[in-house]
Amino acid sequence: MLFDMIVNYSESEKETLRSMRQTVIEHLSREHDQKKIISFLSKTWILSIDEKKQDVHIWISNEFLLTQIKKFFHKSLTKSIKATINPQYSITYHIFADFQKKTKNDLMLDMQKLFNVAVAKQDIKTYQKDSISLDLANEFGIKLRPEFTFDAMVVGTNNNFALSAAKAVSEQPWMVYNPLFLYGGVGLWKTHSLQAIWQHILSTTSKTVLYMPGTTLIDAIVSAIRKNKLTKLKSQLSSVDVLILDDIQFLAGKEKTQEVFLDIFNELVMRNKQIILSSDQPPKDLVNIEARLKSRFAKWLVADIQAPDFETRHAILQEKCRQKWEHIDFDLLSILAKHITNNIRELEWALNIVLTRKKLTWADISEDGIYLCLQTLGYHAQENSPATIEDISELNTRSVMSFGKIVEFVSMYYSISVSDLKSEKRNKSITQARQMLMVIAKQYFNRTLERIWDYFGWKNHATVIYACNNFGKKMKNNKNLAHDYTVVLEKIEQRKG
Repeated sequence: MLFDMIVNYSESEKETLRSMRQTVIEHLSREHDQKKIISFLSKTWILSIDEKKQDVHIWISNEFLLTQIKKFFHKSLTKSIKATINPQYSITYHIFADFQKKTKNDLMLDMQKLFNVAVAKQDIKTYQKDSISLDLANEFGIKLRPEFTFDAMVVGTNNNFALSAAKAVSEQPWMVYNPLFLYGGVGLWKTHSLQAIWQHILSTTSKTVLYMPGTTLIDAIVSAIRKNKLTKLKSQLSSVDVLILDDIQFLAGKEKTQEVFLDIFNELVMRNKQIILSSDQPPKDLVNIEARLKSRFAKWLVADIQAPDFETRHAILQEKCRQKWEHIDFDLLSILAKHITNNIRELEWALNIVLTRKKLTWADISEDGIYLCLQTLGYHAQENSPATIEDISELNTRSVMSFGKIVEFVSMYYSISVSDLKSEKRNKSITQARQMLMVIAKQYFNRTLERIWDYFGWKNHATVIYACNNFGKKMKNNKNLAHDYTVVLEKIEQRKG
């Protein structure tokens, strides 16, 4: 490994790398403010020079710092390396958070001494806060998605209010709306919005921020209880300046988890810390969530993210094409925008399928190819399909809503909550009901493996494939399960009628 090799460097090798780094930094300072260089590059090292591959390997401590360096310094850093080391060299970045702890700082360079400047305490504090935020995220296994920014989002009537609130909170945490509660259906950019808030606060303030999916919070609390480390977890979560929780509806039915989170929530509010939450429904409609929590969720601002209208969907597709440096005819994008009405994520999937098909076949994108893509995603789409957006929307929504109603029916039939069906629970009754729904989704609603996997959240393709391949065998050996399956199919036929 590269990091193991560095430990064995001789003093002359280390001095060579330090000298190269100093030369690069001095050249870089011709284009950038020295204090900005110190804030972002003081803890980046040149790890090695690969003369054969003409590569400079640079160590960076965390993913957030990498995104900032790529954003502000990559071009000029590459230019400086070409000018001072070799005009043919390029850069390879490495992220390894524990490397600095496991080795001496032999490759470090005292930039303050180099530039003979004093870094403002606020700059140091901001960098430290960013590091703490990313360290916390890494500890809980959470990844920053650099592409999830406010600039990458298309604003329409469906999300204008919610995004305005999100931006206001990201500009002034705890000063405007606390808590902020965003809700909306699957694939409407809730997670994108929360990660955009996370990134904006990290890059513009010295606040300690933690973004966490609801399922991760549940896992963390269960693990802390099992290991007798609940006090430590509460302290960690209560110490942040901004806590962002995604898909809070997964707390449903988990009484102990809700009790712990209520303590954390109250502690953060008491300390005037910002709380941002998201869910698939408004607080008052959350099922099996304590009334005390629901009242706190709705205490300040609740904003919904609705399904985008046709114009917004078309604008989203155009923006995605622009980001990918691709062009697709306006009328062809219109077909996608007319059929996919309730899920922005599926709009992106459809566009990716179309572009991938173009790349693999070397053929121009055609109307037939667009309709084939829609059929692949399980939509009722063909060239002689209804002409109006309303007719198309009704046709596809009927299928989607029917499956949702079937899920609700199975939930009531087995006395299992919908959230449990979408959870990681592996009780026999829950597992069988979940597998039954996966089979029904594929066979009777033409759902792709990807759409089924997305609906059930944490599941993967292998789980869906296993369910589809083995559920029939289970029914042969279990008459009660076969009977239940027949009852559910009858329900589907009734809804068709």
